[in-house]
Amino acid sequence: MAVSWVEAMRDVGGRLVPAALNFMEAQGSALPDAGATGVQWLADRIERFLEQEEDTTEDDRFVEGAGAVLGLLLIEHLGGRTRERDGTHRVQLGRFGWFDPFDAIEQALDAEDPRHCLSEYLTIAEREARQAGPVSRIVSTFAEVLGEHRPDVRIEAQFELTVELDNGATVDLARLEKVAHDQDQGAIAEAARRIVSMLPGDEGPHETQWAEAEARLFPRLVSNKFLGSLPNDDALYREEVGHDVHLTLQLRYGPRARYVRRTEVEQWLDNGDAFHQAIRNLASHSRELRLEPIEDGLLRVRQGDGLDAARLVLPDLAVRLRRLSTGSWIAAAPHRDVLLVAPIDGAPLLAKHASDAAERAPHPISSALFSVTEEGLFPVHP
Repeated sequence: MAVSWVEAMRDVGGRLVPAALNFMEAQGSALPDAGATGVQWLADRIERFLEQEEDTTEDDRFVEGAGAVLGLLLIEHLGGRTRERDGTHRVQLGRFGWFDPFDAIEQALDAEDPRHCLSEYLTIAEREARQAGPVSRIVSTFAEVLGEHRPDVRIEAQFELTVELDNGATVDLARLEKVAHDQDQGAIAEAARRIVSMLPGDEGPHETQWAEAEARLFPRLVSNKFLGSLPNDDALYREEVGHDVHLTLQLRYGPRARYVRRTEVEQWLDNGDAFHQAIRNLASHSRELRLEPIEDGLLRVRQGDGLDAARLVLPDLAVRLRRLSTGSWIAAAPHRDVLLVAPIDGAPLLAKHASDAAERAPHPISSALFSVTEEGLFPVHP
């Protein structure tokens, strides 16, 4: 059967496979083969779509289907697999290469010469697979610097320019992308060294003054497992929240952040209280909470700024939740970007979602439940 090679890619193609099959059915023509023949077929469909009467309502559907086909063609040709995060799908090529097939189709639809544009994006994908593309070049440079200066830490997971390290740190390398546009490889490596120097566990001296730290301090929830992975878990400032959850402090510099040491907090005592300043800074970034319903009263706090789990410790969280519904509320922070809340009678559903989210996360915090009250947080025991 003509589409058998597509159907055989379900393990590596994920949701791209059904999207591609639906696209072929809508086109009334199956993809003849992979490789150059498949690319030619896709280019023909792009040109035919552009020749039709303009109907912008069909654009998104076409991009979704054609992008899925392009992604599968690239995986079949270059090796790799599809990856998904928060509903966003990308293709990982090689160790560090990433490609957005949907953006490539959108650009081809807008180009004066769609075939030439598509060909240019295929070249970019091939470069990504060779670690010479826009993303792979940056991440491979960071990995080399990391291996040289912090051999105790390695990249555990990646999604485009965001890397998850096995010590629990998350690093956004978008800054390196900006450097790469304007400067040479040496400048990229130097910028990577600066990022690596700020990672937790670095025993180098940090002499951040209170005047600089005050506005950059934020709380970060971590697990016992994370603390145990550090060379010296007593070095970081931390407060116990309950269950296996601890509150640490971070200094945030745009997309970068580093953990605060206990000695730094002691050094700042003459100027201010680092813990309460971090809570105040979090509150100022949480004047309005974006609450997304999941199911049956279960809600997700979704600001998308890397601080969502930490909002568990907002002093007025209970007051805010009771504006939605009187009665008792419970919450869970399964990983950095997720805070789940529900009325007390939703405890079983909340526990299930928290457990699922913690299992999927590269660096989970905890699936434990907490009672959210005006007097503070209290662990909920089974």
